[in-house]
Amino acid sequence: MLVLSRKTGEAIQIGDDIEVMVVDIRGDLVRLGIKAPKKTQIWRKELWDAIVAENIAAANASKEIIETPKIPVSVFSRISNLKTVKGKE
Repeated sequence: MLVLSRKTGEAIQIGDDIEVMVVDIRGDLVRLGIKAPKKTQIWRKELWDAIVAENIAAANASKEIIETPKIPVSVFSRISNLKTVKGKE
């Protein structure tokens, strides 16, 4: 992890297209401004962690095999022997 010290108004550059600037410092609260392309997703870490955990849970749930009820072959053989009645037209 890279740890930097920045004062209000100072920034860091990440790659060619992301800039993070310290906008304000009040006590232990730091406000950051982030300039990035619109396609770049920016999430608060606690929300990102919740999304990842939910996605993992959903993926694990979809891996569970849900057994569908099996219809015995004999049922199909009986259906083909049933006589149908035509309705009055």
